[in-house]
Amino acid sequence: MVFGVRRTRGERERLRDSDLTRARDLIDEMSRKWNELRALPDEPNTVYPIPESGPLELVYNGLPLDEIEDLLPRSSAYRQASRILFAPPSRIEGRPLTPLHSGHIALLAVSSLLDGIFGSGESRHIAAWRSVKSCSCTTEEEEDGTIIQREREYYTNELTLAYADGRTAILK
Repeated sequence: MVFGVRRTRGERERLRDSDLTRARDLIDEMSRKWNELRALPDEPNTVYPIPESGPLELVYNGLPLDEIEDLLPRSSAYRQASRILFAPPSRIEGRPLTPLHSGHIALLAVSSLLDGIFGSGESRHIAAWRSVKSCSCTTEEEEDGTIIQREREYYTNELTLAYADGRTAILK
């Protein structure tokens, strides 16, 4: 069912936010008490005839998107923006000064610096790291019978592998 009232532009401009809020609250209230609403009669009170129309002609008066898409790469603004939008990924190479700890590896992994294609032959795969929030729950019982439940949230690293032969693996 659709509720609606047709208003002129002047009527719409005179509407206050409180009127709209009141109407929305009324509809919300009616939706909660739907079983108290009266059933619709078998015969309608009013019939609104819809006149027959002629054949439909669809006309698009918007931008010619296909033409714009074709001309876009030749635009100087696009060429300037493409350096930012399609910048090649930065390559980080070299060896760390000190051994990496687990926190360092986690930061490198989730910042996509350890993502890529690795291996050869059967073991060739794509690696993608991400950080996952986990929760561990423990239950302890005190001497007096009190039960204490503790929840600990922590982040772990998850490695998703997609092999060349179609196999996938998620390592946590």
